[in-house]
Amino acid sequence: MSWSTPDLSDITQVLKGLVENAINQSTLPVGNIKVFCDSPDAARNNDGFCHLTLYLLHVGRDPHWRSPPVSGPRPQRITSQPLSLNLSYLLTAWCEKDFVSEQRAMTIALRMIHSTPIVTQATIQANMLQQWLPQGEFVMSITADTIDEMSRLWQAFTVPIRLSSLIRVGIVFVDPEAAAPPPALPPSTANLTVSPLPVASPAAELLPGAALSGPPVAPDATPAEITVASGQLVCVGGGTVTIAGNGLDLPASSDVFLSASGGGEWNVTSPWRQAPAKPGLLVLQFPASYADPASALPPPPTAMPSPGLYRLAVGKGAVHSNSIPIVVAPRIDGVPNPPILQPDGSGLYTIQGGGFVPVGTQVSFGATPLTANAGPPAAGEFNVDASGTAITFKPPAAAIAGAYPILVGVNGIPASTGWVVVLT
Repeated sequence: MSWSTPDLSDITQVLKGLVENAINQSTLPVGNIKVFCDSPDAARNNDGFCHLTLYLLHVGRDPHWRSPPVSGPRPQRITSQPLSLNLSYLLTAWCEKDFVSEQRAMTIALRMIHSTPIVTQATIQANMLQQWLPQGEFVMSITADTIDEMSRLWQAFTVPIRLSSLIRVGIVFVDPEAAAPPPALPPSTANLTVSPLPVASPAAELLPGAALSGPPVAPDATPAEITVASGQLVCVGGGTVTIAGNGLDLPASSDVFLSASGGGEWNVTSPWRQAPAKPGLLVLQFPASYADPASALPPPPTAMPSPGLYRLAVGKGAVHSNSIPIVVAPRIDGVPNPPILQPDGSGLYTIQGGGFVPVGTQVSFGATPLTANAGPPAAGEFNVDASGTAITFKPPAAAIAGAYPILVGVNGIPASTGWVVVLT
């Protein structure tokens, strides 16, 4: 056991997403099926849709994990160990006077559960549900219950029994509440540094800094210490960011360095660094263009690197300040309000932007991942042009009428929310 969830509703969201994706990818006519997680009596609303309900009915301790292996120094209290649970979901379908839609919806859901007995991280990521469960896995199965047991269960609801099945999910781990730390000794001295924290541009947020790094130098040549607010420094080509710190106007802090997590460092002082409005600020203006996606060479300072995780520091020569993580994200251009993307005459959709790498780009049509294709895209496929500035795609053939957000990511870094495709 090495994972846990802080919220049981995260597991429900993963199951709901798997069922919805199975419906979207089904070859059966599924235009009138909606998935709910409410109680069956609350979900029965005569709106013309077939209501497929996945309701968390019962939570119980797993008997085999009541005494899990000790995960810390002995001795420990029982409350220091994670809670191991089995979840019971009531899966039911309801569509007024339409038994075909009910049984079709139940067929799709049960087929998905039967074909996915172990929900691994690979399954969660393939369905783009990692925001609910970024680590861990669980099993799910269809529980064998008699009609008498199901009848007694339905007596607890205020509606008549309908087509239903019990689904078991386990094992789900929930960490105990963290123990309150012991009271700290009162401070004997205090030091205070006041530095204004300006508002970052929409292309970036401010990040936490750490202590100085590098060999000792004379006091008048000490590089800056970058001390910025919490968040994640996400930058796109053409954007700007303002970072607060100490000593950023010293000669020993005149250069700006960008380094890759896998090695390699570039001096990006010119043309990235701009004159600040106040002392103690680092203002960066990023180039609008990205590095050539077909080149394996490091990008020059006149171009943004490919999307990924990097580190930023200031200094002079071999002496650097502390470094902070910086995420370079792809950019999507020309999104109006409302952000409705229109197709061309052949039914193809095109997104303009930057930082699209042909081998590392992921595109999803709503919750359905599209397949990369080096040639003209067919239904359910997308293509990235050689310059990395355009993505062309075609919706899946099984997509039903509705609004679908187009999600784009490069090397695991998502782009900002952009276009929406409306199918009628």
